[in-house]
Formats: sequence, C-alpha cells, structure tokens
Amino acid sequence: MTSIIRPRLFITFQMSSQFIRSLKRVFDLDYQDIPACLSHEQILSRIRANPPNAILFPATAKIDKEVISAAGDKLKMLAAFSVGYNHIDLKECKKRGIPIGYTPGVLTDTTADSAITLLLATSRRIAEAMRTVRNGEWGTSSDMMWMCGKPLINSTIGIVGLGRIGLAIARRLQPFSIQRILYSGTREKYFDSDKDKKLFKFVQFEELLHESDFVIIACALNEKTANMFNKKAFEQMKNDAILINIARGGIVDQDALYDALKNGQIRAAGLDVTVPEPLPTDHPLLTLENCTIFPHIGSADEYARHQMAQICVDNLLNFFSGKPMVHQLQIDKL
Repeated sequence: MTSIIRPRLFITFQMSSQFIRSLKRVFDLDYQDIPACLSHEQILSRIRANPPNAILFPATAKIDKEVISAAGDKLKMLAAFSVGYNHIDLKECKKRGIPIGYTPGVLTDTTADSAITLLLATSRRIAEAMRTVRNGEWGTSSDMMWMCGKPLINSTIGIVGLGRIGLAIARRLQPFSIQRILYSGTREKYFDSDKDKKLFKFVQFEELLHESDFVIIACALNEKTANMFNKKAFEQMKNDAILINIARGGIVDQDALYDALKNGQIRAAGLDVTVPEPLPTDHPLLTLENCTIFPHIGSADEYARHQMAQICVDNLLNFFSGKPMVHQLQIDKL
C-alpha cells in the first residue's frame, strides 16, 4: 500500500489498449507502445530519466539489482506478467521491502497444450518433414520407414515435476494409450481412483531417466534443478528416448544436450525454453535435425495472455488503493 496520489507506472512491453485505458485512470504511464522489445539498457535509461513507483514487465525483462537500484526509493511495487520469477532479483526485493505481483494459475492449460504440441512435433519429426516438402525431397525416397517417428502408444512417460502443469500434461497424454507415467519431485502425490494409482508411479530421478521413453521437464528452476539434465543424466536415458522441456532453459545443460543428440545418446529433444532467449541463430542446437525448438510460446494463446494482463492490472490497482493483490509472490517462503 502507498499514499501516492497519482503513481507513475513504467510498462516495458506493448499491451492491448483496453488494459492501458484501465491503468491510465489511476497511473501516469510511461509505456512501450510499439512491438519492439526494450533492451536492458533501454529499460535502465527510461527508469533513470524518470523513476517509476511501479514497473510492469514480462518474463523477457531482467529486473536485477541494477534496475531496482536505478528506481531507488520511489519504487513501491513490481508487477510481473509471468508465472516464473527467475528474471527478478528476489533478494534485492526482499531487502528493500518491494512486493511482487505475478500471474499464477492461468497458464496451466495453455502450457500443457503446448507441451503436447511440442512432444508430437518432436516425436513425429514435423519440422524435419516440413523441410523435405519445401526442399523438394517429398517422394524421392523408396524407404518404407522414411520420416517415421516414435509412437506414444504403450510408452512410458517420465514427468519431472508433477505440479499443476505436469499433471495437466499427464491427463492430456492418457488418450494416447500410454502404458504408465513415472514422476519424480519433492514428494509423492496421492490419487483417489484405482486407475490413477495404477497409472502413476513416484520414482527417483535416476529410475525415471532409465525407464522412460519420453521425459518431460515440468519442474521449477532452482538451485537443485539447475543443469540437472547434464552429461550424466543423458547417459542414464534410453538411446531412443525423447526429451521435452517446457519449464526453464536453465534446467538443461545445453552443451551436454547437443553432444547427446549429436552422438545418438538420446533420440531427440523438443525445447520451448532455452538459455539464452532468444537463442542465437548460430547456436549449435539449431544445426541438428533431431532438435525441435519453439520460441517460448508455452502461454501463447489469446485467452491466457488476456487473463495474465487482467491479473497484472488488478494487482496494480489493488496495491495502490490499499487492497491485497490478487496474486502476490510470497518471497519469504521461497
């Protein structure tokens, strides 16, 4: 809560006009009214020129100590247009007592949909097949196994992190006649139905790697999970296993992944998240036919993005009117 009568809000990305209109009623706005992304230096420059009382930003904007310090004592709140918070310096926010609003919950279904899309695109070699059409290679092979992919039927699915999104992915996979779902994480889940009890099995990470035909990363990025998919992890996976990452790029050691894909240690990988983002066009992973990469579009459907925007607006309006935010990140519990 703050006593500022007309607070200043800096928005680092382009928003729909309906949300801008809502915010203009309360805030003096400094916002990005064109699609181009602001660089870190541009964000710093705008903040230094006119320090805001609040900043509204997406997951692509790094809100580090430098940004927070540039805003100084005028900064009262951060509004993240994201579920994740790895792009925010939480220690600095805690030190300065700056609360953070964010947008959990609304991305579960759209991210799970995207995970299935990426899994199918990777396992059925969709990007590779599309290139053969464009390159005139369609119909030039007599091999009966040409463009064949890895089937889901009777497969074992490994999900690292069976939270809301992980469970939503699992539910979407069941109609594909999969055999079982192994999952690892901080604790075992409890299911009511006998069908679920037979389908889901809680295992250690190493067993999941050893037994799974498809491994889906759906866990949070933290000190324990950073680079957990490294050379050792890939050596424990099946040679025909497929890895899917829709969580955070930092969970995968990309150099080790490149080697595993190049050397046939695993069959293929599908990534919606990388380090860095965007991935440079000359990155080695982009040279591999067995690596499908999406541009971090896990939440890219219109309904989800509008829901996220509305939560951000409500978080801001509530905070500056002395009400609880709709969703406030509990920094002390992290």
